[in-house]
Amino acid sequence: MVILILLGLLGVNAHPLIDKALKAGSYAILPVLMIGRWKKWIYVATLDIPVLLLSLMPGVSAIWSTSADYSIDDFKGVLRATLFGIYLAVGYSLKGQMQVFSWVFGIGTVLSLVLTLGLPGYGVSGDFWIGIYEYKNQASLMMALAAILFLIKALNQKQKPWIFWILFSMALVQLVLTQGKTCYAIFANSLCLLPLYNSAKQKHYKMRMFFILIISLALGISTVLLINNLEFIIVDTLGKSMDFNGRTEIWTLVMDKVYERPWLGYGAGGFWTSKHALYVIHNTWAGGDGEIGISPGKALFNAHSGYLDLLAQYGFIGCGLLLVSLVTILLRIVAVSASTAAIETFWMLQTLIALFSVNVTERLGLIHYNTLWTIYVAIALSTALEHKRIANTVKGNQ
Repeated sequence: MVILILLGLLGVNAHPLIDKALKAGSYAILPVLMIGRWKKWIYVATLDIPVLLLSLMPGVSAIWSTSADYSIDDFKGVLRATLFGIYLAVGYSLKGQMQVFSWVFGIGTVLSLVLTLGLPGYGVSGDFWIGIYEYKNQASLMMALAAILFLIKALNQKQKPWIFWILFSMALVQLVLTQGKTCYAIFANSLCLLPLYNSAKQKHYKMRMFFILIISLALGISTVLLINNLEFIIVDTLGKSMDFNGRTEIWTLVMDKVYERPWLGYGAGGFWTSKHALYVIHNTWAGGDGEIGISPGKALFNAHSGYLDLLAQYGFIGCGLLLVSLVTILLRIVAVSASTAAIETFWMLQTLIALFSVNVTERLGLIHYNTLWTIYVAIALSTALEHKRIANTVKGNQ
């Protein structure tokens, strides 16, 4: 049941009745999961204070939000996603969580092919493959995450690795069909990071650090080359305009509004459901040729950037807290990997990089009411729990 709920909350294009049933079921099952273990839930939830604060921020932001009702609704969804993340950290080991998401992404990958063969409304939207998901960029990210997971499993599975090779091939084909160029780059970057896992398996600390330094240097050089050749890459190679298909115009105007309320923003969902968003809408292509008015509880648009949307909602304080959270988790992953060389921590690292990369030009999963936020919370709390366990073991051996 939990696997189906996690799949449904990834943004599957399901029948409205199925969607409502999954959401209702998700709220109904949480008390059952917590019964008898609430003390452990509280303990695990408080292992990562930045993540806990981020999860509560949508609800707290209702105090200053320009759309308080929307903020409360947003908070309910984020809280649900957070609680599922806590459940995974409490009930599953790192290996167990990787197995859970193998099922989640495996079912999604298979259904994206199978359902499109006989059901209208699935598979293709315009010229893009979307599978069972609602839109192209979402489908592209799901297939990229699935391909990363299945490749790691296939390379490290001792029994029946061919299953994961098949799933990897299915996900990769669908990733290509989505034509999501950003996720192409994310997947390519994940391939470049594969040597990092091999370095973590080295017995000697200095050897691991050597490989990490080399890879860090290579990534730094690659970033410089990317910046210096941005016009060639975007215009000639990716076939996009230098304004990222009109995004930079939107980003500039959103930042104008961010500076009006820079510290705490407009509250969860408060910007795009208020009159402040009309300034952006009516001065960019987002407005089209018609006049757009405010509909209560309905978002007018989005910034096509997860970070800008977060700035608009939670200001620099909220985004700063997210940065602290990310850095903290990455440091824990490195520490846990150095001690255990577990493939699960490498998968978590890959997933975090993918999630934070895609949000440069899309809003997917950052303090949001879906399974991507559940994954983030689970990674944060699981690595905190594992890091504490390792620290206690070392202390006990001294």
